[in-house]
Amino acid sequence: MKMKSEHVEHLFDLSGRVAVVTGGGGGLGSAIAIGLAGAGASVVVLDINQELADNVVQEIRSNGGEARAMTCNVTVKSDFEEVSRTLDKIDILVNSAGTTSRHAAEDFPEDIYDRIIATNLKGSFMSCQIFGRRMLDKNSGSIINMASIGSSIAYPHTTAYLQSKGGVAQMTRSLALEWISRGVRVNAIAPSLFDTPLVRASENKVQLTSDFIMARTPIGRKGDPLEVVGPAIFLASDAASMVTGHLLQVDGGYLIN
Repeated sequence: MKMKSEHVEHLFDLSGRVAVVTGGGGGLGSAIAIGLAGAGASVVVLDINQELADNVVQEIRSNGGEARAMTCNVTVKSDFEEVSRTLDKIDILVNSAGTTSRHAAEDFPEDIYDRIIATNLKGSFMSCQIFGRRMLDKNSGSIINMASIGSSIAYPHTTAYLQSKGGVAQMTRSLALEWISRGVRVNAIAPSLFDTPLVRASENKVQLTSDFIMARTPIGRKGDPLEVVGPAIFLASDAASMVTGHLLQVDGGYLIN
């Protein structure tokens, strides 16, 4: 098969597409939102913190991109429904909203456990369900969930987080299987330890978890949020048209071990 140059040029072009990014106000979500806008997408930045979402939108617009911000609590299904009603279409969904807390398993507080599962797992599913229906209606779309190396392996003092991210991995596979025949691809990015406000806040309380991970990371450093942008654009774009149900490891070689 002879490949035309224009095919290559447009592989990663997201022009004309609408992307929704949950947790888009900070951490990996903000980097991905800005990156998708840079690839041509019109981005809807969802975050529970309106100010953070507004800041990301301002940065996108200052660079010539198109974006708007909306407040969204991912543990509240009606928030997703409200956002969905405002959109003419949705082509790309990135579920980046997440939380964690570090505690020994035997002392893990029930309220914090519930919050982590509700945010990371239930919130991601409800987002997929509400926005996925819109994609299924037009037989086209790409969903990117935020999994983790913790979807596949364990590290200490994060039992609720590991459970939630293991669930995200299986959710990704199950939705990919159900929806690929209807034109919707569902994949996940599985990062290792990245330098984000959430990670820094967690380290201020318990350093053991980060030390455990870094000792087993061949690249020898944390990831920079910018390093997740390329993987996200790839999975969102036509370059990944044959890719679904995949967990793309962005882990500095952690899972080589």
